[in-house]
Amino acid sequence: MEGKEPVFLSLEEAIYAVKTDITHYPPQKRLFMELCPLVLGPDIRLTDDSRGRGLWISMPARCGRVTRMHPVTASSLGILLVEALEKSPPACEVMAEICRRTFEIRTAVAGGHEPGPAGVLLYLDMESFHCRQCGACCRALNYRHEISDGDYRRWKEQGRSDILERVAVITRRSRTVSYAAWIEPGTRRFADVCPWLIPAGPEGRQKRWICRIHDVKPAICLEYPGTKKHARMTGCRGVDD
Repeated sequence: MEGKEPVFLSLEEAIYAVKTDITHYPPQKRLFMELCPLVLGPDIRLTDDSRGRGLWISMPARCGRVTRMHPVTASSLGILLVEALEKSPPACEVMAEICRRTFEIRTAVAGGHEPGPAGVLLYLDMESFHCRQCGACCRALNYRHEISDGDYRRWKEQGRSDILERVAVITRRSRTVSYAAWIEPGTRRFADVCPWLIPAGPEGRQKRWICRIHDVKPAICLEYPGTKKHARMTGCRGVDD
């Protein structure tokens, strides 16, 4: 995720990335309010009651008239935005603006005038990132369901039974649908912290942490933190603003 080269996301991938941002963090009321006219249309009416009664929203009815205002929580508003994006994907120009506001980075429209899918370019500007080995991202362990098919296949090809025994294989009707990490071997119990994290110094005095599977760790770990916003929201101290 480092370097000056932008990251290309198809429209579907961009929507998924925005969905992840909206659902992963605590409700981002200000952001959700900014996204409403972009996602729900310019006729949406949304107010933040100054008397402390919270958010109120109304949407155009099918007959063209505006419905009465009703209260909505920030969490519900986030869900409404996600559902609208998935149901009616916006044009790439609009999606680029949604990504710009959501991830707090520069974006641009990609493709559309030549062979290949149209999408959005994300300029991550993460050259200043330097891992300080604080271990905050690993101790939080907020990526339980982010193990990919590629991760699992790679560990299987490498014969890493020590890693595989800590991965839960989620099945539905006898078919594997996803993977989750990290569980206590022989159980379905999730570990409280990453089992591969060990202190780099004496117990009780450590300021740095080491990953025991650094060379083969999941893609989600390799890509962390992705953006400066993600670093800030998850307590990472590796980005200098």
